[in-house]
Amino acid sequence: MRECRTTDDRLFDFVDGIDPDLESHVAQCDHCQDFLAELWIGELATDLSQPVLRQIRFDEFLQELGQLTMDVATAMGRAFVAYGPGADEALDEAPGKTDPANLPGTEDDEE
Repeated sequence: MRECRTTDDRLFDFVDGIDPDLESHVAQCDHCQDFLAELWIGELATDLSQPVLRQIRFDEFLQELGQLTMDVATAMGRAFVAYGPGADEALDEAPGKTDPANLPGTEDDEE
């Protein structure tokens, strides 16, 4: 029992909503407020662990999706450079390419 003569059982009833008449007393009594603060410390009406874990997993998914998107974009860019418009001209101008006029069997026969 506290100095205000309120018992723990009565405060538990107040917390459970069984003794609403105690509200005006609790609003003015520091001892009862301290007891209730200790009782409610760390307690939430809802469990936040599942939504938080779901958000963390979603963030990880978005990071992996972003990396995959970058990998695909890089591969598509390389393919476009290698096979896209103008790729044939670039290959024709590549050093070391054999001139078709110099291939065997294509010489003009002079008579």
